[in-house]
Amino acid sequence: MDSNSSYAEIEVIEAASDSDSGYAESVFSTATAQSSIFDYEIENGRSYHAFKRGKYVMPNDEGEQDRMDIHYHSLRLTLEEKHFISPIDNPTHVLDIGTGTGIWAMDVADDYPNAQVVGIDLSPIQPTAVPPNLEFQIMDADEDWDFDSKFDLIHTRLMNGFSIKSWPFFYQQAFQSMQPGGWVENQEFGVDFRCDDGTQPLNSAVLRWQNLWNTGIERLGLTGHCYPELMKQQMEDAGFINTSIKCYKMPVGPWPKDPRLKQAGFFNLIGMVDGVSGLSRATFTRGLGWTIDELEVLLVEVKEEWKNKRIHSYLPIYVISGQKPCSS
Repeated sequence: MDSNSSYAEIEVIEAASDSDSGYAESVFSTATAQSSIFDYEIENGRSYHAFKRGKYVMPNDEGEQDRMDIHYHSLRLTLEEKHFISPIDNPTHVLDIGTGTGIWAMDVADDYPNAQVVGIDLSPIQPTAVPPNLEFQIMDADEDWDFDSKFDLIHTRLMNGFSIKSWPFFYQQAFQSMQPGGWVENQEFGVDFRCDDGTQPLNSAVLRWQNLWNTGIERLGLTGHCYPELMKQQMEDAGFINTSIKCYKMPVGPWPKDPRLKQAGFFNLIGMVDGVSGLSRATFTRGLGWTIDELEVLLVEVKEEWKNKRIHSYLPIYVISGQKPCSS
């Protein structure tokens, strides 16, 4: 898939006029939750998951949890305030893979009180005060799934590349764990900052950071790229039908004229500026051999560029979905 061509069909986001150049400054499953999973690893001042140590390169500390929640709101606004895009009105059994802080699962459990919702993650960072129809479990989605229930909605968000190691395996397990007629939906993005109006500078610090980050993540055996057409084909290979790809743009900064996208961009900006250090540390130190001081010098330039409201950049968001045949 030519990812640039897929965005040619989406209306360019109109920027608001502005003369300034800068922005103003659960309950856990008892079968899986063991004491060792709370023994977090500390590296360069950040904490990382203990269960399956080293598998996930993002931290799990309070700063990272704040970033995840802020980006949840940005993505929710980008997707027009919808939890999911798949055509299912009243899901009864929902599985959230890579639930993180559990915020998506909690909102879905609140909005669908008759549904049983399960959220899984490598880190036990979810709250204990949750809706009664929600359960959190510690689990690695790259290993065989073993659930008592069959789901009619299986969801991921921002898991591509550096979380899910094998989408074919994921779709195989999802197909086996799903009710006939159920839907799988992946809300994913690539670390691929774009600009439609030429306002992103040629010597962009953000693009320099992006290219370095992608190189570092690849050296760790992961990827920061998203290949939606390939994921769609892998869905179909696993037996899913009615597959589709929908593309969205998540602005970086409140530069859009549209009020909803302006707010989405504001949340995204805060999440990136506050969270980029956590997103970068393991990748740059483990993958590229950089020192923290070298990294922080680059990040100063990156943050200043994101804060420049004359630069109208965005992240591509892909929603890839498919249905298990009703006759399965």
